[in-house]
Amino acid sequence: MKLALISLPLLTLAVAPALARPQGAPAPWELDLYGVQMADTDLERDGGMGDASFGAELAYSTRLGPKWMLGSSVSLNRRTFDFDAPTLFDGTLGRFDYRDRIGFGFNGIYLHSREWQVIVAPRFQWAAADGADLSDGFSYGVLAGGMYRVSEGLQLGLGLSYLNDVKETKSFPILLVKWQITDKLKLDNPFDPGFAGRAGLELSYRWNPHFELGVGGAYRSDRFATENGAVEFEEPVFFGRLSYFPSDRWDVSAAFGYRAEGEMQWEPDGAPNPKQELDGRVGFGINMSWKF
Repeated sequence: MKLALISLPLLTLAVAPALARPQGAPAPWELDLYGVQMADTDLERDGGMGDASFGAELAYSTRLGPKWMLGSSVSLNRRTFDFDAPTLFDGTLGRFDYRDRIGFGFNGIYLHSREWQVIVAPRFQWAAADGADLSDGFSYGVLAGGMYRVSEGLQLGLGLSYLNDVKETKSFPILLVKWQITDKLKLDNPFDPGFAGRAGLELSYRWNPHFELGVGGAYRSDRFATENGAVEFEEPVFFGRLSYFPSDRWDVSAAFGYRAEGEMQWEPDGAPNPKQELDGRVGFGINMSWKF
C-alpha cells in the first residue's frame, strides 16, 4: 500500500482543476500542452532504452451556488520508446514503439462549511501500446475524501481511492496538502501535468508576481496494455521547476529533474511476471497553460 503523495496519475487528475483554482476565479476553462524528453537509460537485461512523451489536457470547473464545485477533464498522452533490443524479457515481449493514453475525469466538491470540503472524483482511462487493442487498456477508479482547513494558510486532506487498473485492482490512501507558509513560500501537491505529473509534493517560492521556483518529488507508475498482457514502469521522480506568469491567463513552466532507479514489469497472460531494474536518468520538460 502506497501513501498517496506518490503516484496517482489516474485519480488526482480528476480533482486537480477544482482544487488548484481559487474560488471565484473568472476563467472556468484551462488548456495544458506539455512535452518531456528523457536521457537514454539501461535496462537490467535488455540493453538501452530512450523515452519521451507529449500530451494535452482540457479541464473545466464551475461553482454551483455557495456549496458545490464541479469539474471535468479530458486528456491525451503519447509516450514513445526506443529500445536497443528487438525483443524484451528473453523474447517473451515484442518491442513496442509507443504507448497512448486517453482519460476522462469528473469531480464534485461539496463545501460543507468553512473548514470542511468533501470530494468525490470518478475517473476513466484507456492506455495501450502499439499492437494492442486500446479497449484492453481500460481502467477506472474513484477517489472519496475530505479536506480540513486547519488555519487560514493550511489545508489538509485525507481520502481513499479504489483503482481497477489493467490486470490489477488496488486501493490506497490519499494525502492532500495545501500550506501557504509565508506570502511567497508554499508547500502543496503540484497539479500541472508534464515532467513529474500530478500529486507528489512540492515546495515553491514565488518571489514576484511573474516568477516561481519549485522543487519536489513523486513516485510515478505507468501501466498499460500490450499484446497478451500488460507492462508497468515504476520510478521515483525528483525535479526542479521554474514558471513564468506574464498574465493571469497564461503561463509557461520548464522543469529539469531525475527519474531515479526504477523497475519495468511484464505481466503476460497466464505466466509468471518477470521484472528488471531500470537505471536512473535525467530529463527535461516544458508545460504551457492557458485559462479562458
